[in-house]
Amino acid sequence: MKEKMEKLKEMREEVRRVDREIIRLVGKRLELTHTIGQIKKAAGLPLLNYQVEKAVIENAGAVARDLNLSPDFVKAVMQLLIGESRMQQERLHYSAYSGDKETILIVGGAGEMGRWLASFFETQGHEVLIYDIVETAPGFQAVATLGEGLARASSAVISVSLDAVPEMIGRIADLNFRGLVFDIASIKGHLREAIGKARQRGLLITSIHPMFGPSVRTLSDKVVCYCNCGSREALNRAKAFFRDTAARSVDLALDTHDRAISYVLGLSHISNIIYMKILAGSGFRYNELRAIASTTFLSQMATASSVINENPELYYLIQKYNPFKKELYEQMQQAMTALVDCVLNDQPERFVQSMCRSKEWLNRAESSGKE
Repeated sequence: MKEKMEKLKEMREEVRRVDREIIRLVGKRLELTHTIGQIKKAAGLPLLNYQVEKAVIENAGAVARDLNLSPDFVKAVMQLLIGESRMQQERLHYSAYSGDKETILIVGGAGEMGRWLASFFETQGHEVLIYDIVETAPGFQAVATLGEGLARASSAVISVSLDAVPEMIGRIADLNFRGLVFDIASIKGHLREAIGKARQRGLLITSIHPMFGPSVRTLSDKVVCYCNCGSREALNRAKAFFRDTAARSVDLALDTHDRAISYVLGLSHISNIIYMKILAGSGFRYNELRAIASTTFLSQMATASSVINENPELYYLIQKYNPFKKELYEQMQQAMTALVDCVLNDQPERFVQSMCRSKEWLNRAESSGKE
């Protein structure tokens, strides 16, 4: 027993030595990326290079497979390191750019996603203008009117409230803008008429959907959806802004986009909102439930909390403008009724069959992803 305890002590000390070495190497990596940031600043290069970031993530996954480690785990570690490096380099922020650049007007640029887009385009080397009737965006060049911004811009990005996007498309068309226009709306169906009219009037327009929020610090493993609105030129120009980043590109028709988003966003949002509503009316305080929480509860709370702390007006509009919401809500009601009936009527076989069918659906997806 004494020998085993001594061995245990030795192994724990070895782990501590490895931990110290890992931390030392992390520090070394940050020193290197700090120096890289200084060199880029002195050379007048854009602050961030998403193509390099993409290569780093892909290389990490390949090394992980060679070492029989989980690629997802190693990629997650590298994303943390990249995020820290980016924050460090951003402290050296500069505005000197080289090479060709566009002048991009962010309509609604003072909003959270508008500010993210402004920062993204600026770090890519573009000149950024902000037009917003609600507030200002410190650190960015503002224009007083939409017309002034469009007169100076080669591209315009619409980052306004979902219900205001169709009107803004019309206003830009009224001003005979001849540059690229694209929106970032989460739902597209209610834009179809406005986009069609704008194209008839000669507007070069398309529609994209960044599948992430303004808190994102790295585009590794993030998705940008592109919806062809009839102009291949507009679509390709919009794609070009993200082509050299680590973001993954997905092409979707407008209807396909909204039907998929009704599940990816609509269902996930409303399910978590309902979950939190039930908990809030349970009579328990969160800390009381947290004290006896299971792993499942904690995982679900992490997701539900991220939803409930978002902008409620935006989340309402995503539900409102979802053209498939009636179908989705009926499916939710039917699924809830069927499962509850299984329990209340003591039908375990039906309950088990339901879970097994869902498991088969999930396993098919995981198997196809490994091929």
